[in-house]
Amino acid sequence: MKKVFLFILSSILFTACSEDHLDVSPNVNTDVVIKTVDDLDRLFYGTISTNGTEHQANVWCHDNASMPQEILDETSSFSDEQIEHYTFSTIMGSRSSDQTWRSYYGQMLVVSNLVLGQLEEGKIKGMEDQALVDLLTAEAHFYRAHNHFNLALTYALYPNEANNDEPGIVIKQTSSVTESQERATVKETFDFILTELDEALKYPNTEKKGRFRIGKPSVHALAARIHLYLGNYDKAKTHADTALSGFSTMINFENSISILPYTLWYGPYVYPNTAQLASWQQAGSDFYNDQYWYFYETNGYWNTSPSQELLDLYDPADIRNVFYIDGWFSRNGATTNTWTSYMNMGPGDTYAGPNVAEMYLTRAECKARDNDFAGAMADVEMVRINRFAAADYSPLSIPTSNKDAVNEVINERRREAPFTLRFMDIKRLNNDPLTDPIVITRNINGETITIQPDSRAWARPIGDEIIILSAGATVQNQY
Repeated sequence: MKKVFLFILSSILFTACSEDHLDVSPNVNTDVVIKTVDDLDRLFYGTISTNGTEHQANVWCHDNASMPQEILDETSSFSDEQIEHYTFSTIMGSRSSDQTWRSYYGQMLVVSNLVLGQLEEGKIKGMEDQALVDLLTAEAHFYRAHNHFNLALTYALYPNEANNDEPGIVIKQTSSVTESQERATVKETFDFILTELDEALKYPNTEKKGRFRIGKPSVHALAARIHLYLGNYDKAKTHADTALSGFSTMINFENSISILPYTLWYGPYVYPNTAQLASWQQAGSDFYNDQYWYFYETNGYWNTSPSQELLDLYDPADIRNVFYIDGWFSRNGATTNTWTSYMNMGPGDTYAGPNVAEMYLTRAECKARDNDFAGAMADVEMVRINRFAAADYSPLSIPTSNKDAVNEVINERRREAPFTLRFMDIKRLNNDPLTDPIVITRNINGETITIQPDSRAWARPIGDEIIILSAGATVQNQY
């Protein structure tokens, strides 16, 4: 029987893990010899860094972020690449490597395509274990749907009728390096994502096989996020309902969030206990155990900087205020305006997988659009009641129009996931007739930059090295 060897490459690393280590964060070991279906199963336990990626657009390309001019004048707190994203530049002259593209096309996508290829070939031992074969097949399709969706969200225009024939992303269905590098259209891209999602929904088990694996509710949570983005509100609500039926445990911040009685080596600031969570280690998933699938994003630096508009959305008693570290940029030499930095995990990181709060807010928005205002606000309050001390909590008033109700939900999404969902939300809301257009204005270095809702800059540019390595098969976005 043919053996398949996976060697350590620059973009993908594997380790063989026994079932005694299902809850251990992935780490580096050596090459894996695939002989059996069980070996394929171990690949999903043992892929390094598959539970996180760098994503600058999600941090900077929206109105929740800011770069105060005083900090730009006095320090080098923000990288050139971050400034280019913040200003929606379509020429990323400073970027030496497109880490978001590389991450989503490497790691778990390569593993998933390899697993599907081996199962389709059917020559390895253990194929008679149909239950495991079905589980691995659905799980591989889940990761393919997840990665392709995040790539399309970042690099493609919003999928509406006017953009159907615009460039989407490169669809990768095999682990072969000779597979086409040409971009599919936007329509072809999202048709593929939905097909993958349908296959992933065949996942048989409610429970996860391990900390960094998925369960049936995980797939429904991803489906809810994707269908909300596409404006398929009935489907988004159905999948959010199903995800919550399978798992609905919220983290109560009154009981879980505290102020550290000491300062960290980052500097002499007031920190929440979450600031000492290393996103790539088990501690992150231990604390944020409300995620349907543990996944985090990083901006690569310690400088996630909120806008005043975002800060003004929080009630003074909201416990989430402690995630904003006042005076943070003094550590870089800022004196005129030391500002603040967001830190619900270690510096620069934030959880990004669909979680229980997101499902409540997804369902709330769908109810609001269907004129169920009381039902919508009941779901919003399921989140808020866990974000205030019991003595400080009071429910919001119930809106009287679906536009006001939707806006209330959107504001709660901004408070809850300010640097993971806002980029996605603006792209979809700017294609929604119910909500007002969202225009982004940047005043930076004496220049005013305005990003209109129909700007092509919402599709972020692909790294030059990707274009070069594809020998021109992967084309750049046109601006």
